[in-house]
Amino acid sequence: MDFRQLRQFVVLASELNFRKAAERLHMTQPPLSIAIKRLEEDLEVKLFERDRQGVRLTPAGMVFLGEAQRLIEGADNAVKATQDADKGQIGTLRVSVVPSASLELLPDILERFAQRFPSIRLRLSSGSSVSSVGEVQRGEIDAALLVPPAFGLPSVAFFPLCKPRLVLALASSHPMAQAGTARLSQLQGEPLVSLAHSDSPGFAGEIMRLCQLEGLAPKALYESSHALITLPLVAAGQGIAIVPESYRRIQLDKLRYLELTDSAGEPLRYPIAMAALEHCNNPAVRWLVEVAQQVLGQAPPATPSATPPTAPQS
Repeated sequence: MDFRQLRQFVVLASELNFRKAAERLHMTQPPLSIAIKRLEEDLEVKLFERDRQGVRLTPAGMVFLGEAQRLIEGADNAVKATQDADKGQIGTLRVSVVPSASLELLPDILERFAQRFPSIRLRLSSGSSVSSVGEVQRGEIDAALLVPPAFGLPSVAFFPLCKPRLVLALASSHPMAQAGTARLSQLQGEPLVSLAHSDSPGFAGEIMRLCQLEGLAPKALYESSHALITLPLVAAGQGIAIVPESYRRIQLDKLRYLELTDSAGEPLRYPIAMAALEHCNNPAVRWLVEVAQQVLGQAPPATPSATPPTAPQS
C-alpha cells in the first residue's frame, strides 16, 4: 500500500463512480479498478460494494476513508513544512535590536512579518550596535537592527532601512526649553551627554560628523550606554543630548525634547540598517530584511522568492 493507492481510494470514495474517479485522477478506468482491487487484497478487506445499483463503501471502507484522509493530510503537511523550512518560511529567527529602533520601528516590522510568516518564531534580544554585530559575526544571532558603522566589517552585510530624525533632549529649566526648534549651531559650548563611542561608533560618529559640518565642537562631559542613563542625566541638568526621535516616547519629569535642524533648517538624521552574515545559513533572514525594507519604504511589496536581498557594495 502506498500514498498513490490511498489517493485513488479517497477519490473513488468521494465519487462512488469509477469513470468519474478515473477522470479526476487523469487515468483510465481499468487501471483504477486494478489498483483498488490490489488495495483490498493488501488489506484483506472489502472496501466497496459493486452491484447494479452502483458503487458504495462498505462499513470497513467508511472507517478506512477517515484514516486514509488523515494519512494524506499528514503527508501533505509534512511536505509543505519541509519545503517551507527549506525556503526559510518556518523555524526560529534570532534578532537583536538597538533600543532606539525597538521603540518605533520594530512594532511595525514585527506585525507585518507575523502576518506573512506566521510559522517563523522570532527570538528577540536587545543590545548595542557593537555587541549585536559581534553576535552576528559569531553566529549567536541571525540578524540585528542597528546603527551601522561608517566602514564595512568582514563577513557582515548591512542592508540600509531608513534614516530617522534626531531631536534635542534638555532639562525643562534650560533657557532653550521653551523653544519649539533648535539649530545645531546653537549648541556651541553646551555640555553634551553622548552615547559611548565604544557601544555605537556609527551613531556617535554620525553625531560628530554633523557637528563638524556646522563648525560645532561639542564639549562632552558624560558618556552613556543607554537612553535610561542618558535621559535622567539630561533631566537633572547635567547636559544636553542629541538623541533619536523615538526617545520622545520616554517621558520624564523635567525633561523636554526639541526639533533639531542644521543651519539650513533641514532635520538631522542618522542611519538604521539590518546586519546579517553575508553567507547566512538561516534562509528566514532574507524574509526579515525584505519585510523591514518594505515597511520602512526601502523596497516595493514583493512575494517571497528564492533569491536573498543583496547588500549594497561599500
